Amino acid sequence: MNRSAWIAKAQNESFDVCIIGGGITGAGILAHAIQRGWKTLLIDKQDFASGTSSRSSKMIHGGLRYLKMMKLGMVYEALHEREHLFRTYPGLVKPLPFIMPVYHSSFFLAVMALFIRLYGKLAGRSVLSRSQKLAAEEVGKYLPGINHNKLKGGILYWDGWVNDALLAIQSIKESYQKGAVVLNYCEAKKFVYQDGLVQSMECTDNTDGQNFSVNAQVYINATGVWTDEVLERASGKHQPVMKPSKGVHVMVPAAKIPSDYVALVQSGADDKRYVYSFPWEHGLTVLGTTDTEYSGNPEKAVAQQDDINYLFNSFNKNFPSAKLTINDIVGVYTGLRPMLDDNHNKGSYLRSREYRIWWSSSNFLNIAGGKLTSFLSMGKKCMDVTEKCLNRKNIPDVDVHSNKSEVIHEDYYKEENASDEILINGFNLTGAEIMHHIRFTFAQELSDVLTRRTSITYAMKNFDENGVRKVAEIMAEALAKNSEWADMQVAKYRRHWEEYHPDFL
Repeated sequence: MNRSAWIAKAQNESFDVCIIGGGITGAGILAHAIQRGWKTLLIDKQDFASGTSSRSSKMIHGGLRYLKMMKLGMVYEALHEREHLFRTYPGLVKPLPFIMPVYHSSFFLAVMALFIRLYGKLAGRSVLSRSQKLAAEEVGKYLPGINHNKLKGGILYWDGWVNDALLAIQSIKESYQKGAVVLNYCEAKKFVYQDGLVQSMECTDNTDGQNFSVNAQVYINATGVWTDEVLERASGKHQPVMKPSKGVHVMVPAAKIPSDYVALVQSGADDKRYVYSFPWEHGLTVLGTTDTEYSGNPEKAVAQQDDINYLFNSFNKNFPSAKLTINDIVGVYTGLRPMLDDNHNKGSYLRSREYRIWWSSSNFLNIAGGKLTSFLSMGKKCMDVTEKCLNRKNIPDVDVHSNKSEVIHEDYYKEENASDEILINGFNLTGAEIMHHIRFTFAQELSDVLTRRTSITYAMKNFDENGVRKVAEIMAEALAKNSEWADMQVAKYRRHWEEYHPDFL
């Protein structure tokens, strides 16, 4: 990707739609805008998927707890989108078996079996296997180390798993290949109005400080937990609509907690919540999640000792032989759920993940809330609303394939493969892969490569200063940056790495 050329296009051309926010929601809107033949620009002030969309629970599912809340429409939509994602992204979205042990009574086990059967019925025809009721011995076989005291049995059912960041980036990449202009590290700073309409948007390229203006017929705010911030910037009014909750996940070696199946178990607290363990990359099991109110700066949300204690108490209760301690932690990550304030004073665990689409001015549309699983459905509905505003229908014959990704030439492979050195101890990362991510997946900084495209940050328990510096030097050369930039990137990435490895570990 030639970043300078695409900034020139963003600055000098007029767009039908400008999407602010390059997370999974923005990716879904972009996909439908491009499919309809609209000239579209997508921007994000940081890297694509750097917020909630790389810090989720990594699951593609309908949401059992929302079925319990009788949010049938939302669960139905998510389950049907789950099936669509299995077909559309088979390399990224994969089936994953879940097991829910039941301790209450045999009657409760029968009730839960019926409940999960209803969950399966809402999905309609599915690529997944049907749910099964398990005897206590079978639960122990599938979940070695599970607490057998008063265990009545369990339920085996199926949902999905995904690398959330890669799903968002892949979707954005596909839209880019079909003609979209996409810019990470491009921040919406100011909106210029004329006769009640947003006439233009002033932006800053956060890689070099360059300022420029963007023009579009419709602007869409898809910034998740930053929705209120962008709304205030656009309208000059402070009228919060978001009430995010914080979710913390802990990563431990897979040997500590079985990870072939997701274990869905009750927490060790009195809150009647369920927590879960699931398989992750680099030989890790992820334990999640907490659910607490959060009202601070979205960029300052971090894990606290209480979050770790909550999860470890829960899993040590359910897997007593695991004996998890702080020394078992490889890393942690913290995400904010972009939940709407429903004005009912419910705790975060009781608020649903429904989404809302609304106009805050004649050509400034907002979308907030929702779930990872439903991102394409959300994008379609958002573009349906936008289409009515523009008073035009789909453009059927526009060639949206005119802009192709740069071709990798043979000399590139020879150059990069001349040095196939493993750069970071314990991880199969080479210069060729770094160059690929710069040229084809929009990587601009160290965390783009090491966190969102390779997941190395999660598993790098001890900071590899030498390896990180090698990555910085390769990126500096590829991006035509100097040694000072490389030094700054190493320091910046160190701070980023520390978010995943807090000092109390």
